[in-house]
Amino acid sequence: MKSWFSWVPMTLFLAVIWILLAGTPVGLGSVAFGVAASLIIVLMSRRLRPFLARPRRLWVILKLTGIVLFDTFRSNMTAIKLVMRYPKIRITPGFVNVPLTLRDPHGLAILAAIINYAPGTLWAGFPESGQYVQLHILDLPQEADWAAFIIERYEKPLKEIFE
Repeated sequence: MKSWFSWVPMTLFLAVIWILLAGTPVGLGSVAFGVAASLIIVLMSRRLRPFLARPRRLWVILKLTGIVLFDTFRSNMTAIKLVMRYPKIRITPGFVNVPLTLRDPHGLAILAAIINYAPGTLWAGFPESGQYVQLHILDLPQEADWAAFIIERYEKPLKEIFE
């Protein structure tokens, strides 16, 4: 049952996307081609993923989604203010190393996406040891504040979801 659940939703999702993007009237041929192409793509790409994500705790996922949306909006507003007032104020860009205890590759990928969504922050490096992540911050007044912010707001919920 688990193997069915891992590829059927993606197949249906890709088939619906194909039908919507095809630009032709919905007919039996279009639907059949969309389902067949989606099924082939999904089954062939399964080998590229050594193991599937097993997210847990739906409530934490929803809470993290709200936090990310709020933080992204706030970061956009801050970046706009910094850029608009650039000649008048001093921007201090810099790098910060954030120690990580998150080890799940899916959680790390989502953490990288979250960090890169917000303007002014960039995932700059991740050593093989995986003990920390290096971030580039557009305006970095306090390095310790950033590390605590990333750990508390993003890493802890991702650990609850994936580990």
